[in-house]
Amino acid sequence: MDSQQFNRVEHEAGQWRSREERLAKIFSSALASKPLLAEKLRYFDRIAAKYAETRDQDEKFALRVLKQERRAIERKLYPNIWLRMIRRMLVVPLRSNISSRSQARISVQNSEELLAQLEGAGFTGLSDKLNEAMGKGHPEFSIPHSYYVEPSKRMDFDLTFAKDGQGNTRLQGYKAHFYNEVKPEESRGQYFSADSGKCLDTKSSLNLLQGRALEQDGGWIQLDFNDRDAMGQYRMKEFPAAYGFDIEQQVRNLPIKELHDQGEASGLVAALRAGSCQAVTFIRDGNERRCFIEANPQFRCVNIYDGHFRKITLATAMGNRAVELLAHRSIQQEEEKIEKRTRMRIS
Repeated sequence: MDSQQFNRVEHEAGQWRSREERLAKIFSSALASKPLLAEKLRYFDRIAAKYAETRDQDEKFALRVLKQERRAIERKLYPNIWLRMIRRMLVVPLRSNISSRSQARISVQNSEELLAQLEGAGFTGLSDKLNEAMGKGHPEFSIPHSYYVEPSKRMDFDLTFAKDGQGNTRLQGYKAHFYNEVKPEESRGQYFSADSGKCLDTKSSLNLLQGRALEQDGGWIQLDFNDRDAMGQYRMKEFPAAYGFDIEQQVRNLPIKELHDQGEASGLVAALRAGSCQAVTFIRDGNERRCFIEANPQFRCVNIYDGHFRKITLATAMGNRAVELLAHRSIQQEEEKIEKRTRMRIS
């Protein structure tokens, strides 16, 4: 939808009509009252001032029609022609000037707040696109955004915006889609809402779409790729604090080299809480092995991967083959039980 297809003057005039229709259902005589007519005239004056410089021919025509409506209301409110002239020459220009400055200030503030919110969530370089979209005046619009996280892995976003009751533009949420060009079966998407101004950042949405869990509000969340709701959204598995998963304790129980440095240890735990898969160094009898770990709140443990991101057990990471086979069999049996219960719930 471009500016030629969307008439801002008609849209805002239509908002007043909707307000009148709501009032008419409650107050039958309100529409003919002078206070309401005066407010309607001021509202139409603001529209005329706001879009006086438009170059859109449809909007120019709508402004001419609006001018006739304003004149008709003026005659009802101010039968004296001299009062109407004074109003047009002094009152309206002064109010329009004040309204224009106020609207410009509010628009700039709205844009700055939105950009700060977007950048805080990891959406950078959207200033020009956002200002252009807001300038068109659409009550709702979307902005696409895309980037590669790895040579064969890409994140596509479609951010949606809408105006609130005060006319300010707000971020409603975004659809995130993760593409794995090497393994297309791992590609998937999910819509994340920006409730109460809170928006999940891009890194967190990437981690969730890659199947990892992250900590939120004291508990843990993880997408369930085996279960969707009526809207096609993956259901969220939630593990509250009472579930008893302590990622720091789990990490502290592992023979990891990075735990010897307090700063590295804190950074490692923080990254795992955010849903990242972190590289660590396992130590056994002076030997080191590079692996990757991630949080697994459902089983109250951490998942371990080798250098090729193949899931392994702690025994494998430590080089103990006998213990490895026993641990691997136990984990496999437990995961099969969970998968069986999940399938029964879906069916």
